[in-house]
Amino acid sequence: MISKRFSKDEIIAQFHDGQTIMTGGFAYHGSPDLLIECVLESGARHLTNIALDVSASKLMLTGRFDKMIISHAGQVKENLDAVSSGDFEVEFCPMGTLAERIRAGGVGVGGILVKTGFGTVAEKGKEIIEFQGEKYILESALTADIALVKATTADYYGNLTYNGTNLNSNPIIAQAADKTIVQVDRIVPIGEIPPEGCTTPGIFVDMILDPEL
Repeated sequence: MISKRFSKDEIIAQFHDGQTIMTGGFAYHGSPDLLIECVLESGARHLTNIALDVSASKLMLTGRFDKMIISHAGQVKENLDAVSSGDFEVEFCPMGTLAERIRAGGVGVGGILVKTGFGTVAEKGKEIIEFQGEKYILESALTADIALVKATTADYYGNLTYNGTNLNSNPIIAQAADKTIVQVDRIVPIGEIPPEGCTTPGIFVDMILDPEL
């Protein structure tokens, strides 16, 4: 039987210096906290983080990031101080644009054309494309070495379901990385998730954290 269940130690071994890591969640809802702890325990540094916000603050505040690509820094003073400290590079991107850049990376599109930010500082250094008489900013697609995903249910093959706010960025980042690692509330045998109930097909999932292994 195919099984993508792995122990905590096996998942810790996946993280290395210099990787680009996408993390799911927004305002700490749908954040893969156990997987973030695995990154911490791995000792990996000089990481680039792509996320909607600073839900991976444990990594940020311990100096693991050289760069963050985010849309929102939140309202927690400690996080705001870290983002504005200059200790690491921060690229802010409008949330809808960021989500679409991740989606584009997951489906193999090289970039997207957007009007958001046109005529503002957001267009600085970016290519402007004229199409059908309209001008757009060309935003590059985003991919990562590893995506850390929080889902509700997984079967042994990695088919995933999500409830509530777990649906924020988790489904799109699951498709946009070379390796997708998942934290779930429940693992079930293959066949228990009906095809129409599957949000992320298992073909996109490489590893599932199983705390019982």
